[in-house]
Amino acid sequence: MKKHKKLFCAAAAVVVVLIVLTAVNVKAERLSAYISPDFKAAAGTRYKENYSDLGVIRAVRGGDIKSVENETYIAVAGQVFSGNATRAAKICGDIVMWLPQLINGSKITILLTVTSVAAGLFFGIFLALGKISKFKPLSAVCKAYIFFFRGTPLLMQLYFLYYGLPQFNPDWVIRSRFLAGFIAFTLNSAAYCAELVRAAVQSIDKGQFEAAKAIGLTYGQTMKLIILPQSVRRLLPPVSNEFVMALKDVSLVSIIALSDLTHQTRTISSSVGSALVYLPAMGIYLVITAVFTELFRRIENRFALYE
Repeated sequence: MKKHKKLFCAAAAVVVVLIVLTAVNVKAERLSAYISPDFKAAAGTRYKENYSDLGVIRAVRGGDIKSVENETYIAVAGQVFSGNATRAAKICGDIVMWLPQLINGSKITILLTVTSVAAGLFFGIFLALGKISKFKPLSAVCKAYIFFFRGTPLLMQLYFLYYGLPQFNPDWVIRSRFLAGFIAFTLNSAAYCAELVRAAVQSIDKGQFEAAKAIGLTYGQTMKLIILPQSVRRLLPPVSNEFVMALKDVSLVSIIALSDLTHQTRTISSSVGSALVYLPAMGIYLVITAVFTELFRRIENRFALYE
């Protein structure tokens, strides 16, 4: 309890500091005044300004749309710095200008990962129970599904779903790129999660099945009330790993032009002619992975208390 209270106080202090720094920082509109009037005049009608507002850090970049030359100014805690003074300052200015677009892309990445893995785990439970079922036709169908989606590349599955299905029937066109990615990743994740669930269920001692049968419980009641609740604890570590793998695999949706983090990174790289944008993009991936890894760790520890 004391540890949680300290963490809460530390988080609250950080939030307060960020709010104060944001309040005292130079407004994005005022940064325009720092750009040289001569530079604006030389560009004339081709002059264009771009703003990046991250609250505690703000930046403005003005330049000729037909030239690579520009002036960049960065505002931090009410202080304004030139983004053209040194090579390091230029790199910092570039990163600040790129971050809003990268953050927007990371939202798509996180949303697609969470929803597809959650849906995949839900369907994976039924696939796993179907695979170990004694009803042979159902077991055969579930085995075939798992074999197919685990045995073929996810990239090909995504390609076929988005580009191949309309060739069978024009009405099968999936117009939403996000929906296409969600369906492809859910179908794929369900196959992998099914194997995780199956392994977790079969790791439970068979004596518990026999005991449940002895007291008159049906197969469904045994699974719902006894086996699946115990399987959750053993399921968490592999599901955590599956989530992290899916988070990185979601970058494949960039091939259908869904504006996830990877697609935004490639767009910026091609527009500015610099590969440095991959550095902050990898940093964002690391932060997302670290946050969810810590979240799963805490959940595992909570369930471990009842082992």
